[in-house]
Amino acid sequence: MEVSSRNQLKGTLKMIKKGPVNSEVTVVLPGGIEIVSVITTYSAEKMNLKEGSEVYALIKASEVVIGKD
Repeated sequence: MEVSSRNQLKGTLKMIKKGPVNSEVTVVLPGGIEIVSVITTYSAEKMNLKEGSEVYALIKASEVVIGKD
């Protein structure tokens, strides 16, 4: 797999909440940190995503917003 995004986080697919159009996918990274993504249900089915599968969370953003209380 070759992609242009530099932030490639390898983890395990913990949970998929399928909806009619979109699905919420939770990926657990080493150390227990979780990343949640919303993808199309079509994509989840086409990729044959299953809980327990090894996947990558690829992050490509033009900006990251930081906040503080």
